[in-house]
Amino acid sequence: MKYISATQWRDLTDRHLYAEGDEFPFDGRDVPAERLDELAGSGNRAGFPLIRAVDVQDEPEEVLKEAEPEKAPEAKKTAPKKAPAKKPAAKKTTKK
Repeated sequence: MKYISATQWRDLTDRHLYAEGDEFPFDGRDVPAERLDELAGSGNRAGFPLIRAVDVQDEPEEVLKEAEPEKAPEAKKTAPKKAPAKKPAAKKTTKK
């Protein structure tokens, strides 16, 4: 089982900033069960769950892909667009 951040928060034990969806812990270290229960419940300083458990086998592919950085699509090289030609101003005629 792994844990992911349910919201953006800063871990007060190591000052690491977690964004929503980040894996907890960020460095793969062992975290005591009491600490996991504290962060997954409302018994922490924030008063609401900061992490949630995710079963890796049941995890949809979209969530697994979010953990991997996406490559930006390559931009197509196109000629710069030219500004539209301005129409000449119409001459005003005066009636005599």
